[in-house]
Amino acid sequence: MNKFSAQGQIAFDIETLINECQPRSILIIGEKAETFIANYLAQKKVLNQECKVTFVSVEDALFSLREPLRFDVCIVADTLEFLDKERAGQLIAALRDLHTDRFVTVVRMGDQWEKIKSTWQTVDFLGYGMKLVNRYQVDNKPIHIYKYDILTYKKTPEWLNARNWANPQLWNKFRW
Repeated sequence: MNKFSAQGQIAFDIETLINECQPRSILIIGEKAETFIANYLAQKKVLNQECKVTFVSVEDALFSLREPLRFDVCIVADTLEFLDKERAGQLIAALRDLHTDRFVTVVRMGDQWEKIKSTWQTVDFLGYGMKLVNRYQVDNKPIHIYKYDILTYKKTPEWLNARNWANPQLWNKFRW
């Protein structure tokens, strides 16, 4: 896959994820992430629907997010690999726990890239409760998209329901 088609596919996949949740507020971290929502914002403008977009630079990502602002969705692109791994992990945790129920990140994987501060593997993102959306190759180097969505984070087990917790037929038969 050449560079142009990989970038186009990344933009298409992110746009698809954004369209699925139809957010009214979007947090963008990283300068390149802005291009991923251009079509969505144009769509909202045609429909006369409002969508508030907040931009945060890579350098200000942790500092700017100290206040518990909430967003419907967040897009992080070309950011995590330019932070040291501890700070990047703090950013992921802050997004997941405080700022949004859904976010997507585009990240350069492995140590083949130049000028990056931290290297990432799939297991790192799985540890944060994220799911792999797709893998791409740009100049024979991997780029991945991962997403986090609280609604699909963990499947509710069958036993965890009201039917299995209240058993009136067993009352007065067993001492709990």
